[in-house]
Amino acid sequence: MALFARSKPDWLAETREFCRASGIKIMGWGPNVLTVEAKSADRAAEIARQLAELGFKPIPNEDDAYAGMLDLTRNPEGVQSQIATRIASRDVSRRPWSERVQPLIWALGCVLLVPGLEKYPERYWIDFLLGLVALFLLFWDGSRIWGWRLEILPEALRVRRRFRWTTIPWDQIRAVVSVTAGRTSERVILKLTSHATENLGTFLDSFARILRDRLRQELSTHRSA
Repeated sequence: MALFARSKPDWLAETREFCRASGIKIMGWGPNVLTVEAKSADRAAEIARQLAELGFKPIPNEDDAYAGMLDLTRNPEGVQSQIATRIASRDVSRRPWSERVQPLIWALGCVLLVPGLEKYPERYWIDFLLGLVALFLLFWDGSRIWGWRLEILPEALRVRRRFRWTTIPWDQIRAVVSVTAGRTSERVILKLTSHATENLGTFLDSFARILRDRLRQELSTHRSA
């Protein structure tokens, strides 16, 4: 989560010298945030204790912790407020554009294979079968991606999967988690008070984490209301 700035903050020189002497590797910095390498929870706790001498406090971030990084700041209230504002401003009602264009690839495949049925009669069945596969993937991926929507309502969360809506009251949601579903994808899951789970879908990992954090923020708001 390192936030880079054009001008160096006044604490940077002292902090660099301290980290150099303490064997702490700085990975990035911003006007209010310092990001260091911390490859384990024990190492992160040790670094947090060391940098507390300079007034730094850790910023909880499970994604950075998983990546072996630790964010710290001298202004935790201000940074947390900025993070909360940024999360609240994210639009999670639809999948990102990079996902929504995927079914068009299969549609293009169908269109390109049609002329080949007459132009190359010797491979008619090959093109015909490929066209059927592309058509199936168009409808399958299209319903999965274009059929997904999300609505955050005051009383409940509404999610549409494959064009079918489900309503989940906030008081039935216990937690929101994301789990790895592939090399660049994650699955967002609701843990319900009934101990059942609700799979919201599989997304590109960046969007999955945005969705997870946005729903966690909303869930926290309803719990404190």
